[in-house]
Amino acid sequence: MNINLTPEQEKIVKEELKSGHFHSVEEVIGEALQVLSEKERSRSIETANGAQREAVREMLAFVESNRVRLEGVTVKELIHEGHRL
Repeated sequence: MNINLTPEQEKIVKEELKSGHFHSVEEVIGEALQVLSEKERSRSIETANGAQREAVREMLAFVESNRVRLEGVTVKELIHEGHRL
């Protein structure tokens, strides 16, 4: 596979090689791809966590607006009830 880099990207690769952090262009590109992959994975986790937080906010708003009492109710029971509806 051939990859064309912009002059700025080439400069970064050359600087990394010159610093001694990497021994080849392949190592620099490999590390960059690894960081990109980790960043995407982190973004996916953040999105899922955001959806969970939104679901909790909606549940709390429902509880407040409908004056629901939650004494003696487990989270598992609430989730089950939510799926049932």
